[in-house]
Formats: sequence, C-alpha cells, structure tokens
Amino acid sequence: MREQLLALIDKSIIYKYDLPNKTIGIDKSIFSTENDRCFSSTSNSSLAEIIYNSIIEYSFNEFDITGKDYNNLHTIALKTKLKYNEHANEKSKISYGFHGETILFAMLYVKMNAKPIISRGYFYNPLESSETKGYDSYHLIENNGVTELWFGEVKFRNTHRSGIDSALNNIEKAISDDYLSSNILAITNHKNNFNISDTKVEKIINQWEKYPLINIIEEIKKHEIKLIYPIIIIYDIDNHNYDKSIEKSIEYIKKHHSIKTLSLSIPFSVYFIWLPVDKVRDIKTEVIKWIESKKQLIY
Repeated sequence: MREQLLALIDKSIIYKYDLPNKTIGIDKSIFSTENDRCFSSTSNSSLAEIIYNSIIEYSFNEFDITGKDYNNLHTIALKTKLKYNEHANEKSKISYGFHGETILFAMLYVKMNAKPIISRGYFYNPLESSETKGYDSYHLIENNGVTELWFGEVKFRNTHRSGIDSALNNIEKAISDDYLSSNILAITNHKNNFNISDTKVEKIINQWEKYPLINIIEEIKKHEIKLIYPIIIIYDIDNHNYDKSIEKSIEYIKKHHSIKTLSLSIPFSVYFIWLPVDKVRDIKTEVIKWIESKKQLIY
C-alpha cells in the first residue's frame, strides 16, 4: 500500500473503545462472540479520500501495481474491477458497494493488520455488471500459530437500522459450511494471483485440485484455520452524539433481532465494527464527484 495512503487511513480512522464498555454503560451486540470495536473518522473528506484512493489497492494485488501509472490503474479499476457506470443516475452510483468495501479493505489492512489473500477486484465480471458475489473481503493473518481468515462484510447506509437488518438477515448463510466452502472454491481460479504464497489456504486449494472429492471444511479443520467475520456498519451519527449512536445500534439489535443458529463447524468469531459518520450521502457524492473530475490521486 502507498505510504501516504496508509498514513491517511491510520490518522483518519480513529479507535474509540471496545464494547462492552462499563464506563458508558453500553454492551456489545448479542451476536458478537468477542468485543465489538468502535471507531470514528476525523472528517467526511478524509473518508472520501480513503475510498477514492483505495480503489486501486482494493482492485489490484500489490504486484500488479508496482511500476504502473496510478491514474491508469484507477481508470482501469473503475471500468473492469468495480461496478461503476458513469452514465448511471446518482441514486445508482450512491448504492454501489465499493464505497463501503474499500473502507472495509482499508480498516482490515491498516487497523487489524490483516493483509488481503487476493484483491477483491479479481471477482468482478464486467459482463454481468452487478455487485460481486461472496464475502466482502478475503484477508488473512497468522495469530499465535493459528491462521485466521478474515472474510468480512460491510454496510454503508444512512441509518444503523438499514445496515444492521441487511447484515443480520444474511448471517446464517454467511457463516455456514456451505458458504465458506463456496468462497474457498471461488478463489481457486485465482490462486496464481495470491498476495501471500505458501499459506495454508494455498495448500488446501492445491490438495483440492489433486483430490476434488475431498471435503473443503474437513481440510480447513486439519489446518486449524479460524474464520473471523467482522461486520462493519457505517451510518449517520445520531444528532452529533457518538455514544448515543452506538447505544441505539446495540439496542436495535437486541430489540429487533433474535440469536440465530450458525452452522459453521470450524472455530469462528463474529463481531461488529461501528463507524458513525456525519452524513453518509455526502461522503459518497464527494467520491462520485472526484471520480468524474479525475481528482489527483495520492502518491
């Protein structure tokens, strides 16, 4: 990642506190198996800058970027790695998933030190012209001898209610043996484009290619791999009151969603990352304006 972009992410997205937090009296989500994390941003423009610039690193592996012209890469990414149609109306452009997915990428990379296994852009098919299917991120980290797959999700909505509902209505599917297996198999076509070689994931895929009847989940168990599933909810802050915005989100989950049975048979962690911001719409429209004016990139 470009040093200036890394520094921008690090200084612009600020860790506030974990949940549960006894000092302010807010519990963690009833779905979370470990502490929720709460962050804030220094400004709308800094978040827009992160989204606009991270399009390149989100769309391409690092070895695809080296020695290339960033302006060209940015244009190529918009045309072939993301769902972006310059002729679409503003409502459609605002709804594009890359706005949130680039923030998810940036936070996992910089704040959680989880590097991408493979660029998410490899999974977009321009002929389909639709949002990329599967998990919103494919990252990996070695933690005390355990390999962790960080296959997260992000919702970048005007309200906490909309983001929470969208994430939790899908959680039983997302955290299941079938869905994890499908996503592992989906990256087999791109194994030559892995950012990280000689990983346990690569070994599992090599084994599957030799013996395609093997059970992917059982192979994951053999290699003692754990799934980490952070759900980032980015939404409008409530009356400029940060703590109240977090509290309302937690209470909404408790009131409107019941615990579901998750069928994943390998170890996993689920938790929320909360990021209240000042007007989601303004951030997205700023990014769209910069894309179409070809604003200068960070180098």
